[in-house]
Amino acid sequence: MQQLNLFAESTPVLPITYYPDFLSLEQANSLYQHCLKLEWQQNQIRIAGKTMPVPRLECIYGDAGCDYLYSKCVFLKPVTWTDNLAKLRDSITKLTSYKFRIVIGNQYRSGTDSIGWHSDNEPSMGFNPVIASVSLGSCRKFQIKPRNGKPTDFWLEHGSLLVMHPGCQSTHLHQVPKTNKVVSTRINLTFRPHTARSR
Repeated sequence: MQQLNLFAESTPVLPITYYPDFLSLEQANSLYQHCLKLEWQQNQIRIAGKTMPVPRLECIYGDAGCDYLYSKCVFLKPVTWTDNLAKLRDSITKLTSYKFRIVIGNQYRSGTDSIGWHSDNEPSMGFNPVIASVSLGSCRKFQIKPRNGKPTDFWLEHGSLLVMHPGCQSTHLHQVPKTNKVVSTRINLTFRPHTARSR
């Protein structure tokens, strides 16, 4: 399996590893169709004193008790793993040796759906969490940058896997910006650890 360590000119190697062909085309297409049927929801977020819709659809699957709160206002309660998502989790663990207890899905329906600059450093994931991101569907620009540095731009392919290693969330920010281009649906599955006690 091809593996790429991504970097930008004149900057240190980024704390991520990219597997462009993690899933075969057949596997990726099948998983994409499965994910379209997940329990997506339009959540509300509070920014600068205003409540507004999150600019994408979200869902969460995982172990019982692994609730997830981000931005101090968006609460996600996991649905039990589907067989497909559990098998995907196990495949990622086999490849990376990292274990995951939840997966958060983001569905970008068009170019106006997005997620701004952020790091995934919620306490429920523990110290320096590893996050494994599977991309399905349309390609969208993904950007990552050191907190005080310049961004590196690249596109995640259908069926690819991006692993953000320990420390990445402490030193770097990432985003999927809006685009004026006509794009179809992209689904992103982010597998994460969780500190809740096992049941």
